[in-house]
Amino acid sequence: MKWIYQDVQNYTHAKEYIDTAIMPLIPYSFEEDDDMRKLAFQNEVMVIFMTQIEKQLKGRVFLLPVYNYLKQNTLDMESNRLQETIDHIQKQPFEHVFLFTFDKKWRKYGTSLNAELIWLPAPKEGDLNQVDKQQLVQSQIGDIEELIKEQWNEES
Repeated sequence: MKWIYQDVQNYTHAKEYIDTAIMPLIPYSFEEDDDMRKLAFQNEVMVIFMTQIEKQLKGRVFLLPVYNYLKQNTLDMESNRLQETIDHIQKQPFEHVFLFTFDKKWRKYGTSLNAELIWLPAPKEGDLNQVDKQQLVQSQIGDIEELIKEQWNEES
């Protein structure tokens, strides 16, 4: 399920089956053109990742809206805001919350957040067409799916 009207409507009738929330963490910046391009490219790839994960695990996961943050913000401050968001999400109740990011600075905060942080190596930007982006994502989806399923099994 995704953060779209029809899926939210369905979710409200099936909450007891949807126990996992997934949320991408996406930085943005307008300071440097190169940085803007890199972050926009990463955003595109992350959207593909999240869509594929949601599709593969449909019926048990809810794809939340992107958590955007200004790249220049300190993650100390941002991690507090993110934890408030996680706390709100867990009241739904979602037993499992997975955060996905290409920003390696988040790894330092993974243990302090009440969620499972999955850091993915950032893809190299370039002139990848949609098919190339899909192939890049598909090559890693199996591993990510396995991580999520392992977390589910730990809770059983």
